[in-house]
Amino acid sequence: MAIVRAHDGEDVYYEVHGDGPVVLLGSADPRPPDHPLREEVLRSCRTLIDGLADRYRVVVMSYPGRPKPQTLTPDNVTEDLLTIADAVDAEEFAWWGYSWGGVAGLQLAVRTDRLTALAMTGFPPLGGPYAAMLRYAGLLAEVDVDAMGAPIPPAAREQLPQFVTYYEALQGFDDRAAQPILTCPRMCFVGGADEITAGSEPIAHLGTTVAERREELIDFGWEVEVIAGLDHFGAAEPEVVLPRLGAFLDRHLLGATSPR
Repeated sequence: MAIVRAHDGEDVYYEVHGDGPVVLLGSADPRPPDHPLREEVLRSCRTLIDGLADRYRVVVMSYPGRPKPQTLTPDNVTEDLLTIADAVDAEEFAWWGYSWGGVAGLQLAVRTDRLTALAMTGFPPLGGPYAAMLRYAGLLAEVDVDAMGAPIPPAAREQLPQFVTYYEALQGFDDRAAQPILTCPRMCFVGGADEITAGSEPIAHLGTTVAERREELIDFGWEVEVIAGLDHFGAAEPEVVLPRLGAFLDRHLLGATSPR
């Protein structure tokens, strides 16, 4: 069993598969908590490993692991992710993260020069709705059922308050001012119908945010795709992620001129 110690002293489980340039998959959890979508999370993790490990050294992780309600800040998360990279002897590495994993990837990219590529998907790299996500995180921490009306298991509920801490720390973050800091190859895709809601209350439309800033993002150096018709869950499906992520990594890490 491979583990590292997080900033709070708790264990974080990770796995390494394959060989080649190192890719950390921040949103591929090999040991997800009990949740109605647990089997889907495991399927997604396995699909991404199987699709990339023939040419990359793929690192998947169960992060944040045990809840960190008081200490899950961007600085501490970055410290933990770099600890995982150190544990697998990765001086340089690519990062992919979806939704919160994408947010964490952007924060990682502005705090280290070790990234060879950044795939930040399911969240806008520019115009990110950080105030809205703080409000959303607070609402989630108080509800008893998930977006599909299913009861939230205790193991999953315990994870929710830490994201209030995380988004509180980002209330002064200026993602426009951060753009010149980013120098590695960068990709963003999002579902065109990706709208975050709390019950029937709209919180943020991530698809529209990216679509409205698409040309500006391209000017900043991002590869951008808004996938028509897909919502937040649809654009996270491994059949959607793998071909786009694989082609992006192949272009920039292997010099491939055409998709596999």
